[in-house]
Amino acid sequence: MSIRESIDRAPITAFQFGVVGTCLLILLTEGYDLLIMAFAASSIAAEWSLTGSQIGLLLSAALVGMALGSAFVAPLADRIGRRPQTLGCLTVVAGSMTLASMTGNEIQLGLCRFVTGIGIGGLIATLPVVIAEFSPQRRRATMVAMYISGLPLGGVIGGLVANALLANYSWRASFVVGAILTGILLVVVYFFLPESIDFLLEKRPPRALDSINRTLRKLHLDTVSELPEPVRASGGAVRSAGLKEINWVRTTLLGAAFFVMLAGFYFATSWTPQLLEQSGFSAEQGISGGMLLNLGGAVASFAFSLFAMRFNSQWLTAATLAGSALMFAAMSMSMGTLGIALIAAIAVGGFTNAAAAGLFALAPDCFPASVRSTGVGLVSAIGRLGAIGAPIVAGMLIDLAWSPTSLFLVFAVPLLLGAVFVLAIRVPREPHARATGSETTDRGTAEPERMS
Repeated sequence: MSIRESIDRAPITAFQFGVVGTCLLILLTEGYDLLIMAFAASSIAAEWSLTGSQIGLLLSAALVGMALGSAFVAPLADRIGRRPQTLGCLTVVAGSMTLASMTGNEIQLGLCRFVTGIGIGGLIATLPVVIAEFSPQRRRATMVAMYISGLPLGGVIGGLVANALLANYSWRASFVVGAILTGILLVVVYFFLPESIDFLLEKRPPRALDSINRTLRKLHLDTVSELPEPVRASGGAVRSAGLKEINWVRTTLLGAAFFVMLAGFYFATSWTPQLLEQSGFSAEQGISGGMLLNLGGAVASFAFSLFAMRFNSQWLTAATLAGSALMFAAMSMSMGTLGIALIAAIAVGGFTNAAAAGLFALAPDCFPASVRSTGVGLVSAIGRLGAIGAPIVAGMLIDLAWSPTSLFLVFAVPLLLGAVFVLAIRVPREPHARATGSETTDRGTAEPERMS
């Protein structure tokens, strides 16, 4: 039995929950760092007399960085390791959040947000891989979905902090808080998070055997006396990592699904507070709407993790994308009444975050270990293009006098297409089969173990 098969068959340990918990804390903090801009936008616009288009560019600056981080920083995890890449990204985020609090104009702030996004993009693409590689196959979607709940929870915290700090200090204080929280996590990761066994088996860095055995002991599994033989392709040559390991049809469909999902997600999280304010509600009520949107997302992400234990995550993800489109339409029709609008915001946050949880849970299963961070980073980067464009396009349409109602309807349509893209993906039946040298087949229907 291979090491990977032993992990897949063993019960989940406290150590594995600790890894997921650490990654959850990272995403929670980075969710705060990313989404705090949406809550501080009104104060920043007032201080520097910015237009809707300028605010849209500021909201998208971090998303541009995230796209580059996902495309070019996340693949470093396949070269230098998941652990050092995570530490490096946290360092970048902590430093850029500190500098953001000292900026004197929108250009300086935009540059700092861009650098923050690079670090966050590298983290968000790599951490699902870390969780997937520490989790047994039967619980992988559940563990990744639990982790995804950290992003909206960070948004809830961001809203609470923004309400408190903006009332007594300036928007700059909220960025200082983000820098401090990220610095604390940097220390936690350094002392707690080990390198993934899958990476150690694939790349075999110095002292790989010692590192693997330390982790196996924490997993309550038998240690090994030597590293297993490298996996060989059918022709007998040792398989090398590279883009040829990627199934491009599957990757294109997955990337398209990420694109429409993240476009809707970041339109809603970035603009909901201001759109509520433009609909006649107060700034505090707009922030409350943004907080409730993220709270709904946190609850839905956790609920998705529970459903993923019984049902096929691919079908669940498609359902949540279709549900997101319906909730966007509902939001567009509720902007005139505060109570209904806040309820709709909860539903919008719930379905979009559940869709995000589903896609990030599905993505690691679509790539072999040798290019897993690269593959997840690639589809995440494609998605970031939608995330970048959505706030900018929304800001331009607002300057053209589009109503909040029309904006939510426009962003509902692509989410329906996303559901179709997800259903068209053929996910490998056994994602680790290539890592153990066995044949990999595709599935077009649900996995039996996740069906009720």
